[in-house]
Amino acid sequence: MGTPNQQPDRAPAPTATPQRRLPVGLKLLQFGIRSLDRVAPQLAGRWVYRLWFSTHRFPEPGRETSWREQAEQFTLRCNGEPLAVCRWGQGSKTVLLIHGWNGRGTQMGAFAAPLVAAGFQVIAFDGPGHGRSEGCSSSIFRFIDAIQAIEQETGPFSGVVTHSFGALVIARALRSGLVTQRVVCLSPPARFSFLIDTFVEALQIPPRTRKAFIARGEKIFGSDVWQQLSADLNAADLAVPALVIHDENDNEVPLQQGALLAEAWPGAQLVRTRGLGHRRILRDPGVVRRVVDFMGQAE
Repeated sequence: MGTPNQQPDRAPAPTATPQRRLPVGLKLLQFGIRSLDRVAPQLAGRWVYRLWFSTHRFPEPGRETSWREQAEQFTLRCNGEPLAVCRWGQGSKTVLLIHGWNGRGTQMGAFAAPLVAAGFQVIAFDGPGHGRSEGCSSSIFRFIDAIQAIEQETGPFSGVVTHSFGALVIARALRSGLVTQRVVCLSPPARFSFLIDTFVEALQIPPRTRKAFIARGEKIFGSDVWQQLSADLNAADLAVPALVIHDENDNEVPLQQGALLAEAWPGAQLVRTRGLGHRRILRDPGVVRRVVDFMGQAE
């Protein structure tokens, strides 16, 4: 089927972002990949493939600790591993919050109290390899397994709110049979190849190693893996009402990606914000209010 770069892309190229000083660890990683590429690109491709699934944890700020402490905290087993879950409220309808890559459920804690006040029960979880869940690697497929485990424990979801990478997860989950009434995607990437290209650029992966990395992924998951996991392609025939909110100043996932997803998702609304970037959008009062109002329209 070819590499991700060969797929048609209706979105304009991402806007260039200001140059920043690279962390020493990233420089060393880039140097190591380049060095191995010169003598063993296939081996370098295997290394990069492992890096692709690797996750990293960041300190939890005080506001998130407070949101977590207000929740009922429990652990579920998912594929034999513990999954950290938070639950707020006892409403008859449930809204699931899905965080982004290298994130955690409490990053979306600003939605909990307003949704509870609107009559919902709210569930957030730390994805496999994220936050307080165990492991140091993850994938879209493992996130979907986690969602299924939570659904079995808590019942069906009236709505789902995602951040960033979470849009790829929910689009694939819905295509695979998950049922919900409403979906909100905040700062979403639409095309899986965008994530690949961003990863390759960040690590300055040479062409031979990139080719080996892509080939390994296609060998394991199938040559159509890029189509399997692209949110816009999975959303193209969905009948679930969707709201896409994306900031014009998002330097991690450009607005064009959110616009592409909204265009592909039948009937989806696209709301543009300004000055919130990729993460502050998760706790902006106006955004929270818009999400709660949208969820409140579910039957």
